[in-house]
Amino acid sequence: MKTIKQTDIAPQQWSGGKTWTYYIAPATASLAARDFDIRISSASVEIEQSTFSDFSDYTRYFSVLTEPVILEINGAKQAVGNADLITFCGADAVTCYGKTRDINVFVRNGIAAEVAWQSGVIKGPVLAFADNCLHILQAGEQLTVKRALCLRSAVVEQ
Repeated sequence: MKTIKQTDIAPQQWSGGKTWTYYIAPATASLAARDFDIRISSASVEIEQSTFSDFSDYTRYFSVLTEPVILEINGAKQAVGNADLITFCGADAVTCYGKTRDINVFVRNGIAAEVAWQSGVIKGPVLAFADNCLHILQAGEQLTVKRALCLRSAVVEQ
């Protein structure tokens, strides 16, 4: 099992705070070029009202790690708490109300992926985000967690 800690990652600025990319596939892809298939990142939302970046051609999975927020997606407001996982189109107009730390999974449209919060014993192959670390589990490996956001997809590079 490979573990990537937040302290291993240099943060990048976005309009609402900082972001840390824990995983991007393929490994040669870049955030700026938007040529990735999958990306897992965490962000700090440091202002009371922020606008999410456009990620057209991607499905976005969003959850908060700290404080609850209100997301306004294409004009409809929705509360997001720690137990919630919200899925929306990366091209949607999204405004966030409130400060928090979040977790995001981006999957290129057309790629099959399963993203869900899980607890207990997690078995690989899977990418599991828990306690500000991304755990990359190979087939046969397992991890016991209180709670992890897990991604399973055939395009995940181990």
